[in-house]
Amino acid sequence: MAKIKIISKGRSSTIRYIEGSLFKKTMCEFYFEFGGGDTIGTIWFPKDDSAWDTQYPWAKGRRMEIVRDMAEQVRQKQAPSSTLKWENDRVHFMSA
Repeated sequence: MAKIKIISKGRSSTIRYIEGSLFKKTMCEFYFEFGGGDTIGTIWFPKDDSAWDTQYPWAKGRRMEIVRDMAEQVRQKQAPSSTLKWENDRVHFMSA
């Protein structure tokens, strides 16, 4: 099962999505920034499959599978009452 690690840096964070075992881990990194108004925060990711496959060849063809899993894990840990609003290259965590 994949897990996430959140590395806070003030108003922004790096989200690490980690798959694999102790001896063979693979990882994707995403940028998170807190929002304002109804937007709690936003996470950016590669906007299309081609960019994703180039950046993460080990996860070729799995862009939205991984991004959805990562976003849901972040939502559950950081903002469980939020809803997700999707765009091509980002997901927003919206207050309910």
